[in-house]
Amino acid sequence: MMTWNYRVFREDDGDYVIREVFYAEDGSILSCTANAVEPFGSTLEELAQSIDDFKAALALPVLTLKDIPESAPTLEKQKNGKTLSHEQLRRQLGLNDAQDRSATSSQERSKRVS
Repeated sequence: MMTWNYRVFREDDGDYVIREVFYAEDGSILSCTANAVEPFGSTLEELAQSIDDFKAALALPVLTLKDIPESAPTLEKQKNGKTLSHEQLRRQLGLNDAQDRSATSSQERSKRVS
């Protein structure tokens, strides 16, 4: 089963951004989103959870795009060429239920991939 979490990246210009990183069952990095992501939520509670997930990324080692396997394309578009939204990705990974999101913290997701 593929897992993911948010990770901090240091860009070539020295700026820091957060991307979603996807992992294989063995914990190795498969890919990441091409662009930085930002907190979101349909409710204040969802936004707060999103911000907590971003904060958890600060406790993990900082990555650069050089840490992502060259053979792995960044996950930006679906096969049909349309951009995959964060919410669509959460649904595809089975993370769309608000109760599941609040029960599963970023740290728990990180532990699954370690």
